[in-house]
Amino acid sequence: MIAGSEITGIILCGGEARRMGGTEKALTLVGPTSLLGHVHARLAPQVARIIISANRHLPDYAEWGDMVVPDLAPGLGPLGGLHAALGRVDTPYAFCCPGDAPLLDTNLVQRLAIALHDRQAEVAMPHDGDRTQQLFLLVRTALRASLGHYLDRGGRSVLGWTDSLHCAVHDAADLHAAFLNVNTLSVLQHAAMRLRTGDAADHPPPLPPHMEPS
Repeated sequence: MIAGSEITGIILCGGEARRMGGTEKALTLVGPTSLLGHVHARLAPQVARIIISANRHLPDYAEWGDMVVPDLAPGLGPLGGLHAALGRVDTPYAFCCPGDAPLLDTNLVQRLAIALHDRQAEVAMPHDGDRTQQLFLLVRTALRASLGHYLDRGGRSVLGWTDSLHCAVHDAADLHAAFLNVNTLSVLQHAAMRLRTGDAADHPPPLPPHMEPS
């Protein structure tokens, strides 16, 4: 089996947050800590160490990771952040997730590790019952070269890359709300309410339809 000590966590914080006015979204406070702080607290016990993928305010992000790694080139999207971070990973596996997903499940990494191991796959991703959650990926670190070639050919779609690999899609419908991405102020307020009232447990209740994870 794959142990947490063999997995590096990568939190993707390199986006421009256009729908929230271009703010440094992951650093937005939700209660006593930031969105990123909530993600970090839930991810850290599952992995050996954490790398933050970010392109601005690097000293601010340094508080939350063992290392902060900017993209190697602009305009590559989340895969660019993953590619750059994989270059600094010294474990055989890496798990990436967005920095704006404060309800991250505290067992997701191990569940994906079991799926990847059992199916002898190269990458594993969850399916929330409605769609695949393509930014919550467990990958073999050796895939960095494959990802680099894909980016060099102009590829930017996560599924465009994973479709070329042996991918294990894990049924995570019971964790549906745990994939909430905070992309608007209304979703931010909803996430804050869940965190404040304790609804951000490992198996949170369903989201209202207009706040479905993307």
